[in-house]
Amino acid sequence: MAEVLAHYLNLKRETATRPKELAARAENLLAYWGDKTLDDITSATCAEYVKRRGTSNGSRRELEDLRAACRQAIADNVTRQSVTVTLPPKAKGRVKHLERSTLAKLIWAAYRKRGSFRGAPNKRKPTVHIARFTLAAVYTGSRSARVWQASFFKEEGRPYIDLDAGVFYRAWEGEKVAANKQAPPIRLPARLLAHMRRWHRMGARYVAEYNGQPADPKRAFRNLVDDVLGEDAGGIVRHTLRHTAATWLMQAATDKWEASGYLGMTLETLEKTYGHHHPDHQASVGAAFTTGRAGRKAR
Repeated sequence: MAEVLAHYLNLKRETATRPKELAARAENLLAYWGDKTLDDITSATCAEYVKRRGTSNGSRRELEDLRAACRQAIADNVTRQSVTVTLPPKAKGRVKHLERSTLAKLIWAAYRKRGSFRGAPNKRKPTVHIARFTLAAVYTGSRSARVWQASFFKEEGRPYIDLDAGVFYRAWEGEKVAANKQAPPIRLPARLLAHMRRWHRMGARYVAEYNGQPADPKRAFRNLVDDVLGEDAGGIVRHTLRHTAATWLMQAATDKWEASGYLGMTLETLEKTYGHHHPDHQASVGAAFTTGRAGRKAR
């Protein structure tokens, strides 16, 4: 198994979107499977691995890597032995969204927070990048990494925001995007574009900029949510902003085809996950009962 995983990692070294995360998952796999052979892969050993890892979502993702490594080994004649990797059930995704008042509360808190030195407040604004990230994420419905990495200048390997044309190129040129992680270019809403042009005039090079560099706001966003919302902060993560964008678009009766293209998700996913928020959702069914047509044969 160590040989199979090594072969897979060697092939993925140059093409992995998140190589550090892949390496971390591989370490977890090797700790259990490294001294085993393909014969040892059974439903029982897969279940034992999940139990030892203690996290269903994390172990499922790691077992998906294991399955991919075995398939790659077969394709490249490293082995001819076919095995079945048994995955735990997929956890139900979180689709919590924010109300406009809650979002406004978070953004204003991030803008207004001031730094301090020896207990005395100063003019420094340590969380302004969180306010900008939050605003851009909910207006574009983009995944968090696409937002905080985005630049107002063309840089290799980085999403680009064309402030003149008002277009957000969420995937950098030449990037291979997974089928379930689409990131098509979008035209920025006028209100967000005005904000971004102002940020740029004030000297910003990136959307989520801290000390002149793009900053991953994961921890700072978590702290902000906990400080502002307290007991109501449960389940709110950065990805909640994407859920919020999709929900708001459906509540506003936006055309589903345009919304799915804007969000970079399939129409099927949009309807299945967020369609019930659309005012026209199952409208014909309700009308059938309201008008009394239900139960009567159509002439």
